Amino acid sequence: MTAILERLRKNDRAAIFSRCKQKELKKGEIIFNEGSDAESLYFILKGEIRIFKNIGLDKEITIFTRTKNDAFGEIGIFSGTRYSNTAVAAKSSQVQCIDKHTMENIIAQNGEIGLHFTRWVAESLEASKAKMRDYIAFGSEGAVASVFIRFSNMYGIVTPRGIRIKQQIRLSDVSKHLGISRETVSRIVNKWKEDGIIQSENKFFLIANIAYLQNLLACNHCALENCTL
Repeated sequence: MTAILERLRKNDRAAIFSRCKQKELKKGEIIFNEGSDAESLYFILKGEIRIFKNIGLDKEITIFTRTKNDAFGEIGIFSGTRYSNTAVAAKSSQVQCIDKHTMENIIAQNGEIGLHFTRWVAESLEASKAKMRDYIAFGSEGAVASVFIRFSNMYGIVTPRGIRIKQQIRLSDVSKHLGISRETVSRIVNKWKEDGIIQSENKFFLIANIAYLQNLLACNHCALENCTL
């Protein structure tokens, strides 16, 4: 999915940034908590932000991750008075922060910016809905397959042996994405290794049989264009 800042014209970005405050975030720093007042929208200049929801004692499910040139906090800003999820810096990050009412005024005065935000939010909701479908409708194996497919779409390189994923995948991170135990993820991944579906070396994975993972999720019937995390 195209990041929101990449959709905007240079002068529109400048108009927004002129009303922002810059913040430096350390890895692990909480930006806002689920249920807190939705006061700001955040634009990412560098780093990575993880948006998640608590679903029980020590259990989380990742709603999405956002990186450079994207934004977060939009659900609380555009559809309610409180944030519906928690945001944490997955890496050391730098963001621009704009007040809710200021952003609303900019959108009200500039229809083109408003149209870009409308499309961005709609695509984001569609992508999140598809992820939740994968995670819930196809069991634990389907859920893990969904994460690996999305990693391959974001970081994969096609090789004669299969799709090599350039980004390291930690099983603990996969379990956080899905809200299932690390042991369950490990059992599924080990089975795939035994069956020759995937290979791994130092947390770098190669998907040797992407068709198997796609069949688990009925990908041939999916119209989603932005199948990412």
